[in-house]
Amino acid sequence: MQTKQTLALTFLLITCIMLAVIPAVAGPVTITLAGVGGENQNGEYTYPYYLTENGVSYTPMMCDDFYDRVTIGETWQADITLLTSGDLSKTKFNNLTEYEEAAYLMMQLNNTDPSQWADINWAVWQIFDPNADPGAANKAGVDYWLNQAETADLSKINFSGVEIITPVDSGPQEFLYVAPEPGTLLMLGSGVIGIWLRRKYRA
Repeated sequence: MQTKQTLALTFLLITCIMLAVIPAVAGPVTITLAGVGGENQNGEYTYPYYLTENGVSYTPMMCDDFYDRVTIGETWQADITLLTSGDLSKTKFNNLTEYEEAAYLMMQLNNTDPSQWADINWAVWQIFDPNADPGAANKAGVDYWLNQAETADLSKINFSGVEIITPVDSGPQEFLYVAPEPGTLLMLGSGVIGIWLRRKYRA
């Protein structure tokens, strides 16, 4: 009986995980800017930006769109595009090389000291708009990261988890983030089941 309950719980968890993953590539979805947590560099907040998708919190995101604006609490409709989908027609900039350079920089955040995050975000902004001005005091750091993106061998980078969140209307900003892989979610789900079983058998 307990085995059947365990199998049923496992199936339910896997189903919920897949339902959580599948809508991420459909659209449009409801996006809300919940808050900002980054440094204010040259008058602009930088990575991370905290957004929710259909009311669910996701990983911190990178803004790639310098001149459009959103405010905390603002909600809008957006399409989600996988960078590896081969179709960037719903994105703001529709340029594969530029998005790959931006995604490459975003993927460096996990291995970089947070003091560099603002420079990385400004480098992303400059990829899409060279006129975005980080200020003279920050130019050297931004130029360093911009050069890293422009000289990286993008063909060797795995961009499969990178998603672009583009507003349906042109007004709000566009964001990038790396979605959790289904395998990672399943591993987390298996851990939850294991904890549940241990508590159940101890009771």
